[in-house]
Amino acid sequence: MCAIVVPYKTVPNGYRCEVIMRRFLSFLLVFFGVCALGTGVAQAEGENTISTSSPAAGEVVALAPTQIQLRFTLPVGGADAVAQMGLVLTCESRIINLGAPQLGADGVTVSAALTQILENGDCRVEWSLPDGSSGSFTFVSNVQTTTTAPAEPGTTNTTVPATPGQEGEAEEIRLGGPLGLMKWLAFFFVCALVGGLIFVKIAWPEGVEYGITERYFRIISIAAIVTLIGQIIIYSAQQSGGTIGGSIAPTSWGAAGETNEGRALILRFVAVCALTFFAWITERIFTESTIVLSTALLAFTILTFGFDRASGRAVILGIVIAVIHMAFVALWVGAVAIIWRVILHGPGDVDLVHALRGWYRIATPVSVGIIVTGAIQVWRINGISLVNSGHGRVVLLKIVLVVAMLFVNAAVRQFVVVGMRRAKSLNEKVVYRLKRPVGVELSLSIVVLAASTWLLSMRPPYILLPDNGPRVEYAIVQELEGSDRFKVRLSITPGNVGENKVLVELFGPSRIQNFVVTFTPENPNFAGYTLNVPLTRPGAALITEDMGMRFLAPGVWNVSVTGVTTIGELEPLTTQFIIADGTTVTTVPKQGLNTVTTTVPPVTTTVPGTTIAPTTTTIPASASPTTTAAPSGS
Repeated sequence: MCAIVVPYKTVPNGYRCEVIMRRFLSFLLVFFGVCALGTGVAQAEGENTISTSSPAAGEVVALAPTQIQLRFTLPVGGADAVAQMGLVLTCESRIINLGAPQLGADGVTVSAALTQILENGDCRVEWSLPDGSSGSFTFVSNVQTTTTAPAEPGTTNTTVPATPGQEGEAEEIRLGGPLGLMKWLAFFFVCALVGGLIFVKIAWPEGVEYGITERYFRIISIAAIVTLIGQIIIYSAQQSGGTIGGSIAPTSWGAAGETNEGRALILRFVAVCALTFFAWITERIFTESTIVLSTALLAFTILTFGFDRASGRAVILGIVIAVIHMAFVALWVGAVAIIWRVILHGPGDVDLVHALRGWYRIATPVSVGIIVTGAIQVWRINGISLVNSGHGRVVLLKIVLVVAMLFVNAAVRQFVVVGMRRAKSLNEKVVYRLKRPVGVELSLSIVVLAASTWLLSMRPPYILLPDNGPRVEYAIVQELEGSDRFKVRLSITPGNVGENKVLVELFGPSRIQNFVVTFTPENPNFAGYTLNVPLTRPGAALITEDMGMRFLAPGVWNVSVTGVTTIGELEPLTTQFIIADGTTVTTVPKQGLNTVTTTVPPVTTTVPGTTIAPTTTTIPASASPTTTAAPSGS
């Protein structure tokens, strides 16, 4: 090629040929690079568009949506592309917060949950995909805050949703703050008492000979009993709906015994009272006649902590792990507390040095046990939802506090194990050097216990809060179950003509929108109802009598339950129930997948049928998404 470009005689030693070849190769590299760049630019200009959306473009929304749903004409490129897409919702130029976009099973449907109440006005949705596709559309939000529903012909009643989780008109007394404070204090003092006695048993048997040790355990035992009594009083008041003053007497603690947590709390109180026998004269824990009893009481006290949250995934495993976790936590808190308050109270003999060395030798396996059992509990009740849930974010805060506590513990352990290797006694200089870091370690332990108490008052993703409302016996209870894990329970009482109370419970799927329950009487002369249930997750919604819920037609009523998920519309659930005229008892047999068992008791009150236009009345339900769906008879 060189001979063709230039004469051979003008190329000294092939130098010019080499230069030309380099220039030619550079030209080829630049040429193909430009081509590749051009190709990349062409591919970046995506052609994907939206075929349908919810809300639709130009739609006037009267019912507040729970999510934005986009259905594209072409596949969006998988979950990674959806994770990188841009999706912004604004109403009246204000940004409305959205959850992370989720890709449906069809590969073309993308949905994002609303994490903020939608404001009324002109709303705009803007989207963009990593392939360069982008677009926007607008809709109008016109959500009504109150709704009127006809109660009788010619009259209307204003519907006001009831307070979530309540079925009465009395205002609930808020006791969460005092209960949390008392639970935190009892948590610390019980751990200090139990863990301190265990520490003396395994690492410092000489401690029973010190008067300061005996005084310490007496004070701690009294504080544990007082705080446990306070916790039981407030917990009983919360469960019964009464006041703190009305729950002081032990005869009023019956409400606490109706739950597993309350029963465990009462048993813990009894066990701590029994441990006071050993705390008052500490050397009794080594007496041959009582050593087995003291060990059994310590183990039983720790066992009661396993039922503080006996729910969620793998309940039996959770109880076992909770007991083990609390054993490690109690030993840690009790050991650090007695070291700071008793062992480091002043200089002493070699037994104090042995106690320090004994504890900081076992502190590492104890800390490992705390971390492992805590991680299992987080997996059981949180899963991977640490950032996108309030409970998970507090767990992350607790992890930071635990890391700081372990860092201080490691520094103290290094000084005790290495720096005090040849120490024959505990002198004032060592006490002065250890007092402050051990105090910091104890303070961080108390703060970690506060975080644990805070977590117990919150609902993790895999835990449903218990129903603390009044007990109601429902006359009609029907369970409906279909495809795509769509499961609903309807409970109606009293099941007679006239005013009725309806409880709608959603068990699945995990996310839903446009959740609607329709009641239609077979008698065409009476009106039906369409309930727009404001549930987006499993939970319960209550429609009370004062919302205008009246079944005026005796006989058979048809029910249809519909909803929409991220993968499309759910297959409707249908069933029937019978409204009695107040004088008969009727049973509806089971029908297919919809498990239906209805029994209507006779009552004396009757409402005569009235002919009205065959229309449909829409009533909003009062929702409690975080309340456990109550079973029949609740």
